[in-house]
Amino acid sequence: MPGAPVTTVVYRDGVLAADRRGYSGSKHPIGTKTKIHRLADGSLFGCSTPTPGLAEKLRRWVDENGVEKPTPATIEAQAIVVRSDGAIFYFKDGDSFSGPLEAEYMAIGSGSEYALGALTMGADAAHAVEVAIACDVWSGGGVETLRLTRA
Repeated sequence: MPGAPVTTVVYRDGVLAADRRGYSGSKHPIGTKTKIHRLADGSLFGCSTPTPGLAEKLRRWVDENGVEKPTPATIEAQAIVVRSDGAIFYFKDGDSFSGPLEAEYMAIGSGSEYALGALTMGADAAHAVEVAIACDVWSGGGVETLRLTRA
């Protein structure tokens, strides 16, 4: 799977959810970790990348600079940022976020196709991640969620 995002991050109805499998750069997981975060301004951030440590780097960048300013380099990752007003921004393998987007739900990462199927059938964000964990070898370690606090 190197070169493709590993993890599953889902947003629906004010909830950002993700699996917790720690990726080591190989097939062997290295424990669990937090993949979704509440930023200083109250926004929610979730990221999927095949490069260990890159999600944390992108999170710090967004926390300090927001989604309007391009990153200093092209980054191989997928990310979702949901602002406290509900505006959704999407990032994929580039230097800039797209948005604000209007969407009932979103899913990124290696388990996104499984999660999108679950979401289409009415699943909430956490259940969609559970479905992805059951079907995607790159997602695992349980589910964590963050609820959006509206401005």
